[in-house]
Amino acid sequence: MNLKERISIYYTSLTTTEKRIYTQIMDNPNIISENSIIEAGNLCHTSKSAMLRFAKKLGYRGYSEFKYAIEESLKRDAQEVPTTVNNETVLHQISSSFALTIQAIGQLNFDEQLKQLAAYIYQYPYIKSIGIGNSAFCANQLVYSLYSHNQFIEGITDNVQFTYLENCINSQYLLIIFSVSASSITYNKLLKTAKANGAKTILITMNNDSSINQLVDMIFTLPSNIAPTTSSTVLKQLDNRTTLYFFAEIISYYYGLYLEEKGAVTK
Repeated sequence: MNLKERISIYYTSLTTTEKRIYTQIMDNPNIISENSIIEAGNLCHTSKSAMLRFAKKLGYRGYSEFKYAIEESLKRDAQEVPTTVNNETVLHQISSSFALTIQAIGQLNFDEQLKQLAAYIYQYPYIKSIGIGNSAFCANQLVYSLYSHNQFIEGITDNVQFTYLENCINSQYLLIIFSVSASSITYNKLLKTAKANGAKTILITMNNDSSINQLVDMIFTLPSNIAPTTSSTVLKQLDNRTTLYFFAEIISYYYGLYLEEKGAVTK
């Protein structure tokens, strides 16, 4: 996973200070590549410990690994063919960025997996759409989308529901998890419990490096939104949850097609 993809995955979890550090680094990556952690902290008007926390927040083991990633990113950028100056409006750049992400999803080989997931949604008596924190709205979007097909599933979107879910999972449960970062801290115990009890698990994420990816029965790794190229320091990254919303609609659409093929308007 390259640096830009990693940042896009963890962006929503960054603090205000960390987002400021991110903006400064994106404007001038040499802050990291040419300086020690102490010097980089001074240039970013923050501390050594804040720089280290920022690197670890992005999934790096420490500053040295983060610095290496920056250096590799700079090398790749230097090898790319220069493009002409972009005179498009910021609005057009944002719209184009979202469009490119959606087009990238269309190029993925997910057709058979989506058909299988639609069959699972039809077959399983207990279906939970799970999203904690920023992903809660995405999980609920699938709940609402399936209403149009008279399919009622439950959204698990807060820590109380999440805790009790672990206590009642069995082989009749289908768990559909929406998580940009696929946090092992959040989902490791739940997925191990699900596996032990024979439940079916689906993960929709942007993180292809998470340790929990090996614990699920089916995974959809989606492309991250690419930040538009703009001289503004206000917008540096688009929220990946918009892609999860869109994918929830795709799942619902495939479920509708499955019902049509079975000749079943309702479950």
